[in-house]
Amino acid sequence: KQAELHTPEAEAELATLDDVLARPAAEQAAALVHGSLWGNRADLGFRISSAGGDSHGAGTPPLVADDAEALWSLLPADSPATLCVVADNAGRELLPDLVLIDHVLRHGRAERAVLLVKPYPYYVSDATTEDVVDCLRRLTGAEGAAAGAGRRLWAAMADGRLAVRTHDFFRAPLPYQDMPGDLRREFAGATLTVMKGDLNYRRLVGDRLWPPTTSFADRTAYFPGPVAALRTLKSDVIVGLDEPAVAALDAQGGRWRTSGTHALIQVRR
Repeated sequence: KQAELHTPEAEAELATLDDVLARPAAEQAAALVHGSLWGNRADLGFRISSAGGDSHGAGTPPLVADDAEALWSLLPADSPATLCVVADNAGRELLPDLVLIDHVLRHGRAERAVLLVKPYPYYVSDATTEDVVDCLRRLTGAEGAAAGAGRRLWAAMADGRLAVRTHDFFRAPLPYQDMPGDLRREFAGATLTVMKGDLNYRRLVGDRLWPPTTSFADRTAYFPGPVAALRTLKSDVIVGLDEPAVAALDAQGGRWRTSGTHALIQVRR
């Protein structure tokens, strides 16, 4: 995991932050939420187009659902919000997650953030507390804007604005509908919980072959607060699409549900 943080690709992605974090806050927000979404695809980390307002950029695989506007509406500027982020993978996926949290805190979209990781890996790449520390060290050891983000995140941890927590439930093969009471209270106290990755999505909506037009809001109605999913598609499970979108995707051929070439941002308020 540490080796991945020091590859030329990771270096190039961190250098890109000099441009991203120099842009207006709204453009930063768009770029960073997509950087977190596509964090496990190295060629897409932090990508924004030269046009400025388009966070997809040329050649970026399409989103099958994009509720980014709804996500940010739950975290308005100067908000007394608490943001929970349930991490997925370590390494070059966790770095953009941390930079996104830095943006939220820096621009007053939340007063407090909680990053939830696994007590130890369920899969070998899963993010743990030790991986968070390694990523923060990597950020502060970088140059330019990445180092600034790292220093702000260390300071946020020191003063309590950023907490890193874990729970045994994250390594259990159970859906979030079966979460224990203490974890339910954690999520209930959040203004927004962001679920990262494919496995968290399957645990969130139920790991079954639902009709893709099944309502995302209905499948997550049990969740004790507003919830968002940032997910690259790597399994057949998907909900929340309309019939024309499904027909268009199926007409393209290929395995759009499982190939990692498509992604989604879904929000239930």
